Amino acid sequence: MVAPRALAISAAHLQPSADETTLAKLGYKQEFHREFTPLEVAGLAFSYVGVVPSLVSVLFYAIPNGGPFAMVWGWAVACPFIMCIGLAMAELASAAPTSGGLYYWTYSLASPRCRNFLSWIVGYSNTIEVITAVASASWACTIQITAAISIASSDEAYTTNWQLYGIYAALVLSQAVLVSFGTKVLARLQRLFTLVNASLCFIVIIALPIATPPDYRNSGNFALGDFTNLAGWPSGFAFILSLMAPLYTIG
Repeated sequence: MVAPRALAISAAHLQPSADETTLAKLGYKQEFHREFTPLEVAGLAFSYVGVVPSLVSVLFYAIPNGGPFAMVWGWAVACPFIMCIGLAMAELASAAPTSGGLYYWTYSLASPRCRNFLSWIVGYSNTIEVITAVASASWACTIQITAAISIASSDEAYTTNWQLYGIYAALVLSQAVLVSFGTKVLARLQRLFTLVNASLCFIVIIALPIATPPDYRNSGNFALGDFTNLAGWPSGFAFILSLMAPLYTIG
């Protein structure tokens, strides 16, 4: 015999919660699937940071605002502060809901008089941020592709605005095709992307310096101590501006 109390508890668990009922009205089912393995999650984060393209796309912050000095010591100065932010975010993410967390915490912490409006603002501003982030990353990749073509042709190839836009549009469309495959396919592809990203890092950091002829290598004194200020600002302020490079790449 099953106790009546046990039957009542089981029946209560079968009843949909208020959240499930609301989601059902909106046409959604409350479910959670773990499609990514720990390795694929780490690879996704590594790919999202985009170490190689991010470094290249922000050189225009560091080169005129300190040159080699800023490109080395600017990172050394900024990284400990960025790590503090990262550790704080990791602590919060391990203890608080992150799926829909922007709207949830805005609604929970805001005044009842304006919580709906603020949640709406936060949601749509985050949507705009994601759209612009994808656009900026695709544009940075477009610039790098055209720069590689120009270098390979000894600066003889000239890219028109239409060609730039065509490459950019092709990248955006390729990303749209990839995300349409679904989470399972993306999770398995992430293993390949992780290998490619890691290989690129080793090529740029290790193989490229080894393959560079000695005549084109800079000395240690130049790499660590040469401060080149081409921006016209006072040197101290120029160095602060160079911190935009590590802040954007890591932060």
